[in-house]
Amino acid sequence: MATDLGLKKLKEALAKGTEPYLMNGDQYRESLRDGRRVVDHNGDFIDDVTTHPTLRHTVDRIAELHDKQFGPKTRDVMTFVDKETGKRKAIGWQVPTTKEHLYAKFKGIEETTRTTLGMYGRPPDYGAMMAIGFLATIDRIEKENKEFADNVRNYAKFSSEHNIYSTDLIADAQSDRRIPPNEKPGRLRIIEDRDDGIVVYGSKVAGSIGNIAHFFTLSTTLGKGLGEDAAIWAGVPVDSENLTLLMREPLALNDANPEDHPLDVRGEEVDNYIMFDKVFIPREYLFSARNINLLGLYFESCAHALWHILARLAVRAQIFAGCAQAIVDILGTEGNQGVRNSVTEVILYAAATRSFVLASIEEAVDWNGVITPHPATVTAGRLYSIENYPRIQYLLKDLCGQGIVSRFPSAVWDHPEFAEKLEEFLPGTGVTAREKNRFFNFVYDLTCGSHANRVGQFENVNATPRYFISELVYQHYDRADWAKFVREIAGIPTESHT
Repeated sequence: MATDLGLKKLKEALAKGTEPYLMNGDQYRESLRDGRRVVDHNGDFIDDVTTHPTLRHTVDRIAELHDKQFGPKTRDVMTFVDKETGKRKAIGWQVPTTKEHLYAKFKGIEETTRTTLGMYGRPPDYGAMMAIGFLATIDRIEKENKEFADNVRNYAKFSSEHNIYSTDLIADAQSDRRIPPNEKPGRLRIIEDRDDGIVVYGSKVAGSIGNIAHFFTLSTTLGKGLGEDAAIWAGVPVDSENLTLLMREPLALNDANPEDHPLDVRGEEVDNYIMFDKVFIPREYLFSARNINLLGLYFESCAHALWHILARLAVRAQIFAGCAQAIVDILGTEGNQGVRNSVTEVILYAAATRSFVLASIEEAVDWNGVITPHPATVTAGRLYSIENYPRIQYLLKDLCGQGIVSRFPSAVWDHPEFAEKLEEFLPGTGVTAREKNRFFNFVYDLTCGSHANRVGQFENVNATPRYFISELVYQHYDRADWAKFVREIAGIPTESHT
């Protein structure tokens, strides 16, 4: 890959470490000070994303994940040893060629989700999934252009050797649905073909975490009705010239007292509106251009990314189950059968989503030498997980009763007049009143606050909404043999007559 395309800071930061292919938290922070063009919710340009009030806690969380690549207890989970070099690389960038590799990735997702509480949909080990998806479908790319296929292979290798943090760009901006897709002014499109690359103009949405990532992995796969100028698969450096990221308003209470908002102060994943004002994409970062045959390849190219989403939700479901039990323990309500039934429902959600993940690994398929979690099983699991997510959130809030509403900030608990009475009147089971209050502050952040509501909406539409996933289940879940079986038992022809 090119060495003079705005990646100087990344390479400088990487060179300062003890591992050639890994960055610790401080190196990661340094790699982001590259002059990227990010605008905050006030319309102000951000000089340093690592210190900006909205982003610094998020940067700290991602830096913590980078540090875990070196931690004695987490190194073997967050990294793998590359057989060719004998050196460690981030687990996300391991191209799975065995089921064991997928199980190793799942362990990495578990560790990442513990660190972020699952509130970040685009952690570092997610970013590699789109590139791995390109490798899994590389036969389609190779039919178009062997050079582009080689670019995919080189990009995956380059990223694994530079501890690249990337995020995907797929969805187009919401606008007037009456306008045909190929006529929408905001659509991202090629406006100039050059021998050394392409120039693109337009916009994309979401770009979650892009303001503190290194690359976007651009994949126009939801492109029904688009022309060939909008068919683009590519890697895009976040600090590319004329690329601007407009951040939405912050929702997490980043600078709150940690006792009052223990989850919000851990940062949030801030979405961006990404504007391409004649952005040059070098040819070595091009994976496909003007190939409309790839526009409908969402189910295949995103197979690994969609599995990561399900796996993260499965781990998050375990957090929900633990939270449900802790609520019951702290309130002393286990003797109520209705309460036990509610907790059981949360447990079943956790067990079912995890089972989908494990089943998808056991039934994994080989696509071009890349072991891919069984796509139909993943799709069914994703549909189950998002359909039941609102119900689980409701149950957690219902289990809390007044505890989630009747909370007091730390300043009240420090008050010389009120603290003693609050302790006397509001104790929990085996915990002090203040400890109970602190716990319900956490549950509030997890289920009720603006940040939690954003995450809930994100999960609902993340990687396509429910109705679209339902259609994918219908199209791709194989039930032909069983349909044939029941028809034979019933004694009717296997082919319908019209």
